[in-house]
Amino acid sequence: MNKTDIRNKEDIRTMVYAFYGKVREDERLGYIFNDVANVDWGSHLPKMVEFWSKMLFQTEGYRGRPFRKHMPLPIKPADFSIWYGLFRETVDEYFEGEKAEFAKDLAGRIAASFSVRMDMAGKFNQD
Repeated sequence: MNKTDIRNKEDIRTMVYAFYGKVREDERLGYIFNDVANVDWGSHLPKMVEFWSKMLFQTEGYRGRPFRKHMPLPIKPADFSIWYGLFRETVDEYFEGEKAEFAKDLAGRIAASFSVRMDMAGKFNQD
């Protein structure tokens, strides 16, 4: 497959749908998304396309606070490593270039931030 960089919303759609296909099939993450969160994939995937479009191309379509939606889920720090690994794998399968590298870097920062924030929130909520 001849790879290009991530250029537009259609490329983001390809990335998001392929990535979440892997998430849904992953033994650990699939359980969290499918069984615990009971994600409505028909509405979640377009939101994630808008989220990544905003992150990569500064579009205006996404509104939301993604961290809050993850708080009640039984997510462990290692889950973010799985998520990030699947994200990197997906981007590398389909794309190469500056925007693809930026997407992977940004995903790594998001995973690290969520991991730390959820760990901190868990420590404060133990009282």
